[in-house]
Amino acid sequence: MDAGSYRFMLGEFECLAVSDGAFNYSPGSLFANVPEQEIESVLHSRGLPTDRVTTPYTCLFIDTGDNRVLVDTGAGNLGESAPKVVPNVDHSTTATGALRRNLEAAGIPASEVDTVIITHAHPDHVGGTVDDAGELVFANARYVIGREESTFWTSEVGARQAPPIMVDIARRSLDAIGDRLTFVDTGEEILPGIRVVATPGHTPGHISLEISSGDEILLHISDVVIYPLHLEHPDWTPVFDMLPEAAETSKRRTFD
Repeated sequence: MDAGSYRFMLGEFECLAVSDGAFNYSPGSLFANVPEQEIESVLHSRGLPTDRVTTPYTCLFIDTGDNRVLVDTGAGNLGESAPKVVPNVDHSTTATGALRRNLEAAGIPASEVDTVIITHAHPDHVGGTVDDAGELVFANARYVIGREESTFWTSEVGARQAPPIMVDIARRSLDAIGDRLTFVDTGEEILPGIRVVATPGHTPGHISLEISSGDEILLHISDVVIYPLHLEHPDWTPVFDMLPEAAETSKRRTFD
């Protein structure tokens, strides 16, 4: 185990769970349809703070032997805007943008990533696409995104339905990789052993990944679930689920 990462094998694939940092949310933003007292009671019973919910930002790296694949680019400097994104929360432990540093500490230079798969275009999943100078962080990679996801964020519908900061970050990131972008559909195999699974709801075109090698399979669900309590309570809705009913359907289908 390296600092900021955890190695594991999936069949013949060498995988690395890599920390990009963590972000503090208000309990009400993650469980928007639950009475405040109930949220406090559940968090307290687990020995957790009741004034905030800390979620780790973790990306997945996969070395298939033929390709070096990164799932999502992390949040970049989103943490610097935390008080504006989620106000009235203690952000003293909010910190993002550690993905590249932790990859390199694990012996994986950004230049060696040849494929980046974007599960969805929320800021914590594409915010690390470009650096502060506007240059691509993973400059030698091709980029893959669900066709419906890309269409949403570049459309007028997306501009009306999503908060401006989300639209701005999504469009800036997608514009930067426009000539490297490949669109994929449900069931499509991105690379041998990595297949698209449609899980809409968190965003209209949110995808998960079925990753298989040998006789082992990993279902990478991205933000189908944001926090472990959503596993126990799939009907507890975060404000970030853009299509709540579709999101609950995706949660229950994934859990099954």
